Amino acid sequence: MSGASGPIGNTFLRQGGGRLGIVLPGFLGGWMTAPVYYAVLALLDKGFDVLCLDSIYRDHPDITHLRYDAAAAVRAGQAAGDYGETTLVGKSLGTRAMAELLLADLVSPSTPSIWLTPLLKDIRVKMAIDRLETAGLFVIGTDDQHFDQGALGELHASGHETLILDKANHGLAIDGSAVASAEVPARIVHAVLSYAPKSLVPGHRN
Repeated sequence: MSGASGPIGNTFLRQGGGRLGIVLPGFLGGWMTAPVYYAVLALLDKGFDVLCLDSIYRDHPDITHLRYDAAAAVRAGQAAGDYGETTLVGKSLGTRAMAELLLADLVSPSTPSIWLTPLLKDIRVKMAIDRLETAGLFVIGTDDQHFDQGALGELHASGHETLILDKANHGLAIDGSAVASAEVPARIVHAVLSYAPKSLVPGHRN
């Protein structure tokens, strides 16, 4: 697979599923970090095939590269099978990539989406979320620098699903508590397993 930045490393977990998940990782983190890895496991349990991208950037990419690398992943994944549904999953920088896909109309606003530690204070992420026509799942910790209680309240009120993890940081770990940190992946798994995309009521979106 190649995009605007050149070859894009990836792992395609295929099990003959009728639905496709496309995972856009965070900056330098990759899809094997715990928050993303357990979300992937949950999608596999739900019968998805999952295309997981590697982290390919050593510097923060510009909008053009981010957008067209993500678009290349969407094209490659959808071309690999007869999938009835595509769900986008992003972590941190990956949520900005999701935003660029939505803002450029490269994916439909009705696409189900899972936002792990979304960049809620980024204006383009906010603009993209406002376009969503299908409820997304938003997962973030209260100690994340991108945490925005007001924005999350609005998302919940407008029909989106939210999982707010008390004292979790941007890596969705809880500083000073290995036990509490170890409980986070299970909560992510349960949230993804229970995530049921539904249409948002017009006029109630943000």
